[in-house]
Amino acid sequence: MLCLATIAALTSCGNGSKFTRQKWHYGDGLDFPLRNDILEDLLQNHHIKGLNYRQVIDSLGSPQRRDSLKFTYQIIDNSYEFGQKSPIHKKNLIIYFSKDSIAERTEVYDHTDKKK
Repeated sequence: MLCLATIAALTSCGNGSKFTRQKWHYGDGLDFPLRNDILEDLLQNHHIKGLNYRQVIDSLGSPQRRDSLKFTYQIIDNSYEFGQKSPIHKKNLIIYFSKDSIAERTEVYDHTDKKK
């Protein structure tokens, strides 16, 4: 019963929902359906800048991609959908780190391919 209540609470989010770690992590590894709704609150009300590498991972988990000085977290990626009829849409949160492993800035990459 508690499990059903938790799932209902997580999936009943509307635009502009509050960031929680549970909502951020909710998904199947390919799709994170709650991240787009909570992204604005994360960026506005939860300070990422100034956190070290470990603190970012503790808050957001492992990124979908990591380079030497940046983490990339998937927000939206419909490129894997079978029978794709709409243009491919990708949106990522990118966190840039200094050489001292301190988050310096964030960027939201949002791109939709033009339909051919």
